[in-house]
Amino acid sequence: MAELTPMMIQYLKIHEEVPDALLFFRLGDFYEMFFDDALKASRELEIALTGRDCGLDERAPMCGVPYHAAQTYITRLVEKGYKVAICEQMEDPKEAKGIVKREIIRVISPGTISEGKLLESKKNNYLMTLYLENNCLGIASLDVSTGDFFVTEMKGKNKEQWMAQLSDELGRLLPAEVILNPELFKDSQALGLIENNFGILASLYPEKYFNVRNGGKRIIEQFDVFALGALDLERRDHAVAAAGALLGYLDATQKRALTHIKTIRYYNSKDYMVLDLSTRRNLELTQTLRTLEKRGSLLGVLDKTVTAMGGRTLRRWVEAPLLKTESIFERQGCVDAFYNNAPRLPEFKTILTKVYDLERLCGKLSFGSINPKDLLALKQSLGALPLIKDFIDTIDSEKLQQLFDNDDILEDIWDYIEKAIDDDAPMVLKDGHVIKTGFHQEIDEFREATDKGQDWIRDLECRERENTGIKNLKVKYNRIFGYFIEITKSNLSQVPEGYIRKQTLSNAERYFTPELKDMENKILGAQEGLLRCETEIFQKIREQLLKEIPRIQKKAREVAELDAIYSLATVAQQNHYVCPKIVDEKTIFIENGRHPVVEEMIGSDHFIGNDCTLNNDDQRMLIITGPNMAGKSTFIRQVAIITLMAQIGSFVPADAATIGVVDRIFTRVGASDDLASGQSTFMVEMTEVANILKNATDKSLVILDEIGRGTSTFDGISIAWAVVEYLHNEDNIGAKTLFATHYHELTELESLKPGIKNFSIRLKETPDGVIFLRKIISGPADQSYGIEVAKLAGFPTRVTQRAQEILGHLESGENTYRQELLVTEPPMLSGGKGSQLNFFDVAKSMTDEEEAALSTLRDLKMDEMSPIEVMNVIYQLREKI
Repeated sequence: MAELTPMMIQYLKIHEEVPDALLFFRLGDFYEMFFDDALKASRELEIALTGRDCGLDERAPMCGVPYHAAQTYITRLVEKGYKVAICEQMEDPKEAKGIVKREIIRVISPGTISEGKLLESKKNNYLMTLYLENNCLGIASLDVSTGDFFVTEMKGKNKEQWMAQLSDELGRLLPAEVILNPELFKDSQALGLIENNFGILASLYPEKYFNVRNGGKRIIEQFDVFALGALDLERRDHAVAAAGALLGYLDATQKRALTHIKTIRYYNSKDYMVLDLSTRRNLELTQTLRTLEKRGSLLGVLDKTVTAMGGRTLRRWVEAPLLKTESIFERQGCVDAFYNNAPRLPEFKTILTKVYDLERLCGKLSFGSINPKDLLALKQSLGALPLIKDFIDTIDSEKLQQLFDNDDILEDIWDYIEKAIDDDAPMVLKDGHVIKTGFHQEIDEFREATDKGQDWIRDLECRERENTGIKNLKVKYNRIFGYFIEITKSNLSQVPEGYIRKQTLSNAERYFTPELKDMENKILGAQEGLLRCETEIFQKIREQLLKEIPRIQKKAREVAELDAIYSLATVAQQNHYVCPKIVDEKTIFIENGRHPVVEEMIGSDHFIGNDCTLNNDDQRMLIITGPNMAGKSTFIRQVAIITLMAQIGSFVPADAATIGVVDRIFTRVGASDDLASGQSTFMVEMTEVANILKNATDKSLVILDEIGRGTSTFDGISIAWAVVEYLHNEDNIGAKTLFATHYHELTELESLKPGIKNFSIRLKETPDGVIFLRKIISGPADQSYGIEVAKLAGFPTRVTQRAQEILGHLESGENTYRQELLVTEPPMLSGGKGSQLNFFDVAKSMTDEEEAALSTLRDLKMDEMSPIEVMNVIYQLREKI
């Protein structure tokens, strides 16, 4: 260290404060990085790596980015999972004695982003802290950009229990960053869950920051209350420790008072339906399994919200269905009120289009990054509140009246911004004309002086043209030379003696006069005074609005809920959903139910609805058999999704529905390896089924699809049979269950276990193959039709013929079938060709429409398409033909 230059010593000492971050070290007009930071940044940002003398024998690796473009580079680094510390010059280098004083002003990480393209408008960006002690987890989650702050505690008898609860909560909130106490950080299994399974940036935070006493004081200070009991945090030590550590982390990294964090809400997981990660993925609640996109998910169907706030609210509702019937009735009643006023919904949508993201505007206000355009957006949003009030007043709904507080529509804040900010204010404060004329006397005086000066300049230009006879004489300005008179060289002979040369150009000369210089000083002095004064007044306006953040946030939450309700009502009206009857009984009845996502993709005219009845008595479990692609998986998923929709307060895609509140929905659908943890498809399947068997209750809904396929047939049947018995047994679980399977042996259980019923998918056999009718009927399927499905998938004829022969041997039960199959060739028809019609040999007899359909089929990339996408194309082609 002694050999290093003073500046490099300063750099390394400051870096010791943030050893896990890349340090953007301000040097003049650049942010520079050195040593390992430079190597990482140059690689990740693809910028040139240079060097700088540092006092050592070798030059220090160095790279840098311009300060005015730094935000773009910071965004790219944070997107890649890095933390970036911004180190600024805290004094003017010209006035500094020795090394310029520098300090870290902020640390930016995935969980502390407050604005920019990394923030999804309709998704919260949570920073989470976890505190583990004695198998109890304290969890605190905060969206820094909006101020949404939630805390809870989760207790387990052992590690397995709290790990399962942690996985569920991570899957629900999907935080961008997680801060851990040492006990949790050193647990390799927990750390692997966070970093590998979820891909979340995890950081260690010293144990001293998780102190319950100090955390409690910090919480009381932040939320300005007398005691923790006022926040429902009394005797919730683990939650207090986690929340206190989170606030301490923000104090250390953001270096400012975050005044928009005004509320903290303790929630109990027992108030919401618990959905494990497997269920969220399998039901594709917020993103699809294949593309991880919102489109094609349940949220993609339900989200017709107009505002970003409403979109985030609706996402939270989908991710946390309600358990209390009173809460469901309340939300359902609001949706019903909008639904019954369907012709007026476009009017409400028009009002909502005037509302910007009030929650994140409050965040920018708190961070000090709000600009004049943002204040105009805030004013416009507040201006929509009286329109919302008038709309709600015309709807006869007590629940809506309770949701939206008509007594405070922030008219005083709107009026303040209206008087203060110019309607044409620019985005950047230094561009001027931010403060409205008449709001501040000194600004008006500076502005008048500036305007008069500009008029004087224009008059001078006209006067000098007349006096000199030079028609193209111009009075110009630039930041380096100020004001000057520019004359082309062809007119230099006409330049008066009183002109003083200022600059020579290739084709012109620039001059000034004492009079012009005097006026320049007045104009520039007025402009500098105007900018200084506007900046000061703008900061005072911001400080005044900071006091109003709690009122603005309260209104933002009300508007967000109204927007989410509007969305659910709009979807219900457009797609002909019905209001489900919510009961506390252990029953589910759905008449002509549909899968909302599949219906939207293929069209309501093509979707075949199905009934479903489940109870805890004579029809507790449905065993559903039938061929692949017939619709078993769609049916069992739609029952789960309709139940979930009902418990978020939504209408549902059915002709009628009665939904008994379920405490959890479990799914085991599909097959996938977990390569990260080295688990095979079968091991993943067994782990998920084990989770169901341990946690399901008689109030749960269980969806199982093809369990036991990853091992031998007899092992698979045995496991599936035992699982069915265990789920069915009321002494064990007695859960309502939909079980789709190809194991026809399981259909025998109907006669052995009261409450188990067999159902199957109706289909029609034709000489050309089978036609799936998509209708659920009572009774088991007589066969699986797997070979017919293989034909539909395009298997070569010789393969399907051979499969048919092998199936015959297996069904005959011959003892020698294994030896015969090894030596027997499949029968060949005359000419050595199979009997299947070659679809492409009949093109000559096709119509134009059929030829177009054939061309479409040839171009399909079926190996890259999902079954639903293939079905959609087939339906479209059928319509054309």
